[in-house]
Amino acid sequence: MTNIQASVTNFIEQDVSIRRGLSRGFLNTRALAKYIHKNLMLNCSIDAVISALRRYETKEEPKEYIKDRYKLIASAKVSSRTRMVSILFRKDMDVRNSLIKLYNKIDFSKGEVLRILEVSQFIKIVIDEANLKKVEELFTKKDIVETEKKLGEISIIYSDAVKDTPGVFAVLTSELALNGISIRDGVICGSEHIFIINEDDQMKALQALHGISKWGEKN
Repeated sequence: MTNIQASVTNFIEQDVSIRRGLSRGFLNTRALAKYIHKNLMLNCSIDAVISALRRYETKEEPKEYIKDRYKLIASAKVSSRTRMVSILFRKDMDVRNSLIKLYNKIDFSKGEVLRILEVSQFIKIVIDEANLKKVEELFTKKDIVETEKKLGEISIIYSDAVKDTPGVFAVLTSELALNGISIRDGVICGSEHIFIINEDDQMKALQALHGISKWGEKN
């Protein structure tokens, strides 16, 4: 039973739509048990899966939290850009020095973009495709780990209340996942969320966000 419980729990944790349905009481337990049993090809009875589902603990959030999130999204300002490129660099002093030079070459007054993301081993930038040549002039091939083209950006600017409203970013990432959209990179800064996605997914992502906004306007 322990293995069945672990398998069912892991399956639910990997599927945001199931977690959402369980927490809100939308799902038929037996139907869900059959679905999980079939997908995991479990060597047990449906009743054993039902028992595991009943043992799975869902955390029901206060309804006001949910409403606040959707209202914030509904009132947010959404903008998008296409023809973006991301470049992943090794993290060393030469790359940092070249980044300073690149920053000075970007004309922000004309709406040009330079996003800089840093983790323990790498630095990534996201820029307009038109400025890719500037990168190639400033960085050597050994500096660049990976270049990814044909990206799009979605920017969402909220009121300052977003900083004290938990789960807003999670709502958006879950909705994009449900629509089969992979987030290449994401940034949270102040009251703005930025998603970097494949350019081909741009319209589908905007439609998904529009659906969330319409729901927020009604509640």
